[in-house]
Amino acid sequence: MSEQKQRVYLVDGSSYIYRAYYAIRHLSNSKGEATNAVYGFTNMLLNLVRDEKPDRLAVIFDAKGPTFRKELYPEYKANRSAMPEDLVPQVPLIKEIVRAFKVPVLEQVGVEADDIIATLAKQYDEQGLDVVVVTGDKDLMQVVSDRVCLLDTMKGKVSRREEVIERFGVPPEQVLEVLGLAGDTSDNIPGVPGIGEKTASGLIQEFGSIENLLQNIDKVKGKKRRENLREYGEQARLSRRLADLVYDVKLAVTLDDLVLVAPDREALSQLFKKLEFHKLLQEYSAVPQQESSGENYQTVLSEAELDELVVRLKAAGRFAIDTETTSLVAVQAELVGLSFAIEAGHGWYLPVGHMYLGVPEQLPKKLVLETLRPLLE
Repeated sequence: MSEQKQRVYLVDGSSYIYRAYYAIRHLSNSKGEATNAVYGFTNMLLNLVRDEKPDRLAVIFDAKGPTFRKELYPEYKANRSAMPEDLVPQVPLIKEIVRAFKVPVLEQVGVEADDIIATLAKQYDEQGLDVVVVTGDKDLMQVVSDRVCLLDTMKGKVSRREEVIERFGVPPEQVLEVLGLAGDTSDNIPGVPGIGEKTASGLIQEFGSIENLLQNIDKVKGKKRRENLREYGEQARLSRRLADLVYDVKLAVTLDDLVLVAPDREALSQLFKKLEFHKLLQEYSAVPQQESSGENYQTVLSEAELDELVVRLKAAGRFAIDTETTSLVAVQAELVGLSFAIEAGHGWYLPVGHMYLGVPEQLPKKLVLETLRPLLE
């Protein structure tokens, strides 16, 4: 997917908070404050940007407070355990980091993250844009279309129309019907007793929708199944409403708001220092500061600038060089950048491995090293 261009990426932040929390356990700073979910989430986001190189990005969270589904069915999600105590204080920090990356954080009281994702996916789809929903939630398979797909970064799996049919036995537009019949134990959506996902899929393949099925119960095979459909028909309709996503949430965000820009490095540095994320702190402190009066520092980002640097270094006869790496341990270190100077206050920085949201295009590491090899051997 990394070869695709001009895609809008919508990250299911609420889902990824829990996945990050359970993927990394027992990580805390020197004050004993849990940081595992923050660290995992931050790296998931960085890996997404590194691997996918999105043009536009937003992270969507569930807002605090009841939703219309809870009002519709008080038992909705009543079976879920409370958020782990050590995860609660990490959620605001995760949102702070996302905002420091200059990525929109979207949440709205009364609806869920899935509803916001569905609204934006439909909106951008209708505008002819390609949309990638970053999630591991099967419920969002109902938003898949010719231009909308799901990406589960933890499994490295992309779900398009074919994968949805393989998973549910029906196309995306009928996933809702299957969920309504079978219910969803994770959300405490009841469905119809005795009808699991496989049976529901078969019934929807045959009848097309819950409504048509309920109007043709006499054609359903199995006495007990017919009895359950008659008794729990209204429950099936309710379950369908609970599983249905909202596609018209009123949002203030614009497409331009989702364009990736340079992060707030100062804010990130402060957060990473507080959290004691030393590697990330080094990453966001690696690029030299802008020149002050009388000083001349240049960041090398093009082949022409690299060629000019080589000429200047050759002409100088001698120069100082320093490396920026991901670790002080040589066998673990990866090259991030190279610094050169020919005199005090006159130098160049050559980034080759920086990874952050909005990072400028860097020269390939292989090209840089091959170009510099004659100077350094």
